[in-house]
Amino acid sequence: MRKIILFTLCSLCFVPVFGAKRKVHTIGDSTMSSYQPAATPKRGWGMYLQAFFNADSIEVNNRGKSGASSRTFYETENLWPSVKTQMMAGDYLIIQFAHNDEKCKGEDVYEQNAKLRAEGKDTLTDMRGTEPNTTYKDYLRKYVNEAREMEVTPILMSPVCRAYFKDGKINAEGQHDLSKDSVDKNYVRCMREVAEELNVPFLDMTARSIEQFETMGQEYCMEHYFNCGDKTHTGQEGGMVVAHLAYRLIANSPDLAELHHLVSLPPVEQYAAYVRNIEEQGKKAAFEAKGKPFAKTLTTTKIQNLKAENGAYMPADGLWPAGEIDEVANRYIEYTLPVDKKKGLVIETLYLPVRGKGGDGMNIHINYGFGEQFRGVTTIYENTALPKNQWIAVKLEQPILVPAGEKIYIRVLPWYDSNGKPQKGKKLELGELRITGKKLL
Repeated sequence: MRKIILFTLCSLCFVPVFGAKRKVHTIGDSTMSSYQPAATPKRGWGMYLQAFFNADSIEVNNRGKSGASSRTFYETENLWPSVKTQMMAGDYLIIQFAHNDEKCKGEDVYEQNAKLRAEGKDTLTDMRGTEPNTTYKDYLRKYVNEAREMEVTPILMSPVCRAYFKDGKINAEGQHDLSKDSVDKNYVRCMREVAEELNVPFLDMTARSIEQFETMGQEYCMEHYFNCGDKTHTGQEGGMVVAHLAYRLIANSPDLAELHHLVSLPPVEQYAAYVRNIEEQGKKAAFEAKGKPFAKTLTTTKIQNLKAENGAYMPADGLWPAGEIDEVANRYIEYTLPVDKKKGLVIETLYLPVRGKGGDGMNIHINYGFGEQFRGVTTIYENTALPKNQWIAVKLEQPILVPAGEKIYIRVLPWYDSNGKPQKGKKLELGELRITGKKLL
């Protein structure tokens, strides 16, 4: 944290706003999404954006989702449709996609599958890829137009660059430019063109993050910003820095003058306190409320885009797609806890044996969410590269409060580190999911 405040900053004058609190909704992928600190070192920048707004007037609703592309976020029932139920006239919507849209190297997955079928080859099962000049633009237009129909102000923000350094500079792929052989496939340019076409505020986070990362240098960035094991996901300091960049883009945008009096740079001690509070929330803490102890063994209630064989799970065609670096929102094993309409409960411990079979590239997230729309998605466990054929006991690191009348869903989301090639014969094996806790009095 000691080097976070390295920017030349001008604090904006703060003018209090009276009336109902408005929301800034953020939709995007894992670089934006929220994480439970006890589960993973990853931190999305959306976790920290609230620190730069007047909390009396603006509430940040961070709905970034690990693994989402512009297509899958729009088409997955518990994502965009759920966000729309939370938006009201006068709100703002920050839209930031591209990382997972690039899954097919700048091609649209449906067009690529049509070519593969014509050649008699196996089709791809990862359906996230969009082509920047066509389907990527189409989905951006959908978000913008549907937000405007609800009298919500849309904001297009280009994606954070990846830490793909070459000779001290971020290379083209790190800048989300997959152009090749004179074919222009630049996702940032395409987002800017949609913004100009629809007269939408455009915030160039790609350019701003490139400037920041190149100024700090590759060694510092990899040690302090991208210290989560890859060149895409930021840790605590990196997430805070990107949130800071988002603040500056909003504060300096002439197209967002109406937001300027709602953003401010907090004093260092308040900023640090905000971050400490987020980290503390992720640590294990006892609930003081009294309740009646319970213990339950949960069984699988839904399997989505996977097939099960003797307690082991794999894609329906047996192939884990190439190029996956994060969860796929609509591929999971789901468990459900019955609803208690009158009393809430606290899940204090969760125990689940897991094992990767056939290879050591199996990765999993365990998430929970509430209701049919899977609201309040939280990652409570992450393991990248499970050791081959070794059982690991997953244990919950933080209690979960389930309010009365709410239905909680627990999902295990697997993906495989394929090293650039589809992988066959790899499986995820799960034991019994057991939870303990107390029913609140």
